[in-house]
Amino acid sequence: MKKVLVADVPQMDARYSAALAGWDIEFARTMRQARQALAEARYDLVAIGVYFDDSQMFDLVRAVRGDARHGEVPIVCVRTRPGFAAVTTRTLETTVKELGAERLVDLAALGDDAAGEGTLRAAAESLVRG
Repeated sequence: MKKVLVADVPQMDARYSAALAGWDIEFARTMRQARQALAEARYDLVAIGVYFDDSQMFDLVRAVRGDARHGEVPIVCVRTRPGFAAVTTRTLETTVKELGAERLVDLAALGDDAAGEGTLRAAAESLVRG
């Protein structure tokens, strides 16, 4: 079974659970919880929401990439709701890739439905082989 660490706000749990049904999902709400989870377990994927722990997504991407155990684990960053009016999706995508994440999925641009969840699942599946 594939194991994923999801670092995001609790309001998105149902959406991640639906998109990643069949995966072993562990949720982290704070940077401290995420770092502890990374220290205690091995993950096949790390998913980080833009609004994670008061918008610490970039910091967690850096922490994962700097971690000897998870430095090569794929990271998908997820924009779950509109916001950052001055920041375009393209800017977020460029920034997360510069920091070492593989992909940005913009769920804010998709419906809160099976199609949006399918997009997240497809991105996760493409990053985690096997």
